[in-house]
This record gives sequence, C-alpha cells and structure tokens, in this order.
Amino acid sequence: MSSVDEATQTQLRNIEAQTGHSLDELIAAAEALYDAYQLDALPAALRRNSLDYYYLSIYPSLGEMRPLAEENAPPYPATVRNAYVHIPFCSGVCDFCSYYLVAISPRRRAAVARYLERVAAEFDHHARHTTLDLTTLYVGGGTPSLIPPDALERFLAHLRQRGYLNPAALGTLELHPELFVDEEAAVAFLRVLRHYGIGRVSVGYQASDDDLLRATKRRHASGFLAGAMALLRAEGFTVNLDLMYGLVGQPAAAWATTLADAVAAAPDSISTYFLFVDRGTGLYERVRRGAVALPTHRAAQTQHIMAQLYLEAHGYYELPNDFWARGVVDPATFRPERLPSAAVTLPVGPGAYGYYGGAQVANVFDLAEYERRADAGQSPLWRGYRLNADEAFHRDVMFALKNDPFIDCSLFRAAYNRSPLERFADRFARLEELGLVAIAGDHIRLTAKGRLCVEEIAALFRHPAIAPAADAAHPLLQKHNFAPTYPVAGW
Repeated sequence: MSSVDEATQTQLRNIEAQTGHSLDELIAAAEALYDAYQLDALPAALRRNSLDYYYLSIYPSLGEMRPLAEENAPPYPATVRNAYVHIPFCSGVCDFCSYYLVAISPRRRAAVARYLERVAAEFDHHARHTTLDLTTLYVGGGTPSLIPPDALERFLAHLRQRGYLNPAALGTLELHPELFVDEEAAVAFLRVLRHYGIGRVSVGYQASDDDLLRATKRRHASGFLAGAMALLRAEGFTVNLDLMYGLVGQPAAAWATTLADAVAAAPDSISTYFLFVDRGTGLYERVRRGAVALPTHRAAQTQHIMAQLYLEAHGYYELPNDFWARGVVDPATFRPERLPSAAVTLPVGPGAYGYYGGAQVANVFDLAEYERRADAGQSPLWRGYRLNADEAFHRDVMFALKNDPFIDCSLFRAAYNRSPLERFADRFARLEELGLVAIAGDHIRLTAKGRLCVEEIAALFRHPAIAPAADAAHPLLQKHNFAPTYPVAGW
C-alpha cells in the first residue's frame, strides 16, 4: 500500500494533531507515524543504521579521492567567497568522533595560537592564486573555542587587514560547552568574534541526559545551557544548538526531554544529527567487540520523527534536511537558484574538506605536515577527485536532494542539457511509489517521510564509476571515509 493514499493521509493528520502535548504523547505519536509510514517495509538500501549511515557533506568520499600533488591540483576560481577553517584541537575525544583532531590540555592553548599563525599563512598562500572576498566563513573542528582570545584577535585582524574578509561577511564558529565554565574568558572570546562580524555560533549541546554525555566522553554536563544562552543573547549572537539522536542507550524519553529543553532555550536554529559509527573510533571498537548494541532502525527513526513533529509544532521549519530554524518564511516557498556544484568552498587547515574547480578535495590529515607546508608556502592539499560532467551530474542530484527545497529539473537542463527525471525515471518513479518524493512538473520534492532517509536516498545516485582508491584500506582513510555501504543493488 502506498503511504500517500487518502486513508493514510487522514491517519497522519490525526497523529500530527497530537504533537505539542506531553512528551509521552509525542513518543506515541512518533511510533504511530512510523507504522503509518510503513518504514519497516522500506528496501534495505533505505533502512537507517549507524554503521552504514552516510552523512552527506562530501562526495566523493575521502577513500574515493586520489593522492593529489600540487602540480595537478584543481584550478582556483577567480574569486573565493566561502571558506571552512578547521581547528584540529580538543580537550578530549568523544567516543563517536572521527574528525581529524589532536587532544590537548586546555593549559596548552599556546599551541592553538601558533597553529592559527599557520592558518593565516595558508590564507596568504591562497591569495596568491585567487581573490579572497569571504562573505561566508565557517570555523569548525575540533573545538574552535579553545583559541585564546588574543590569538583570535590577531587572526581575524589579519584577514580583515589583507582584505580577505568581506565587511558584510556572515561568520559562524562552533562552541564547546567548556567555554562557559569561565564567564569572563567566554565574554572576552565572544567580543572578539562580534568585533569582526562573526555573529553566529553553534553550540554543541547534544543531549539533556548527563549519563549519556558521560558515556560518550563529551566532557560537559547539560546544566550550562540556560546561562550560556543568556550570555550569548546579551552579547547579540544568533545561536544554533546541535542535538544528537540515535545514541547508544538513548531512550525515546531522553530524546524527548532533549527536544523540550532545546526548544525552551529558544535558539534561532537547531541542527539534529544521527549518530554514525566510523571505523577507528572508540565507539566502533566497542560495537565490534559486542560491548554495546546500536539502536534499531525503528528506534532511530522514531526519534527522527519525534524531532520533525516537536520542532515543527513549536515553530521551527526544516530547511534543509535536519536543520531547523524559527522566524523564517515557510520553506515550501523557497526555490533553488543554482545547482550545488556552483557552490565553492575553500578548505583551510588540516583535515578540512572543500570543493572548487570541479573537484572534491581534502587537506592533509597531519598537523606536523600541515605546519611544514605552511612554513614553506606550499599547498596543504592531500587528496582530491576531479569530477567529469556525468559524475558532477550525479553529485548535483545527491546534494540537491540533501540541501535544496526541491530538485529543479530546469536548472539541470540548463547546465547539462538533461534532467534527473529523464535520466533516472525508473528510480524516481519507485521513490514516488514508496511515498518518499512528490513529483510535480519539473520539481522533485522530498516528502516528510522521504526526509527521514535523505542520505539513504541520495546514496542511490552515486556514480557507478567512482570506486575506492588503491590505498582506500589505509586505517586513516577508513576512519575518515564517510562512505556509504548501503546494498544498492536490487533496492
């Protein structure tokens, strides 16, 4: 039975009407909606699990990229407006974390300051090849809030004085809850950000359950949130909260409490992340030994549905998938203005990913090597994959599904002289039959059910010629691969 027939639609409306009441009712509504969606009947390739889950932020994956010498690096665009800066330092390593980082004591923050001098030198290197006019700057990690305020001041002053940072730039920096232990230091840090136009922060709250936080080695408790939000509001910041669901041992009731606490804090936006388990992480080793059991498809997707119901009931729109904002117009009125491949991002720092010159690229995953190259004025690029037109077509379909309000086939025709509906007619017909997409003319839009498995759907459009590199079995590449292993054949 299709999940979009009239009887099911009536049932869904009745379920949705229950949201906004007690948390027990929220859980019951999500479980009922899981059954109404018939998620148990989805093909194996569309069933969510932590070991195969592919968080679509890069494609091709690191293990599918090839070693990249400076002489065969992709060409720079004439102007770069977006950059991601990776700060590879943390005070510890979360059990699930597979990002490139170095664990240091907060007392050794001088090392972070020295690192930031190399990052400034990397920007100077790029500026010799392109015009840097950064209108979007995202500083992630790792833990960017480990940067000493005086080092942050020198770094941002360098970007401004060299003309790299556009005066109207929109900047975001990730904050670890550790920052708020010392309010005086936090204020000093935040005021440097505001002075240089970095007016948005993303706070890694993750969960309201302190036992879960300890089990994942998060190094903070949940009680900081009210004070942190008051401080951030007083300093004039736009605030995003990061939340995680599908954690080991996370019951639905704990997730419901996390959602309620997050909404009560009234952030401007909320990002929800499903736990994925990459090889080489502490959690992966525990799973491999049979020490812990990962959540089932039903448990994970019930929590996902809870987020959809609760956040929408409290005025947060989902735009794009797994990112929720309030105080905005209905995303149903949005339309994509360009294809995803038109977006250029410069990767800065070790372990940073980017996309430009028609290539997915990654910098070295080695701090000492990064510093050596920065001191020598050399490129930090390590691996990359330059996509041909057909591979870029597949990549655009994947990222349009993930990040756009809908796939606009007219944009594809203008760029490629063909559309996803023409190229993948049978695939989209099957997705429509499963109630995962709605097709109207040139528009392909994920349904609420489809948004529950957007990465899994996107993985169906991987290019068949993009295969793992010869060195893909290297442990470092395995740990940071972010590559899907869904059984696509016969899905």
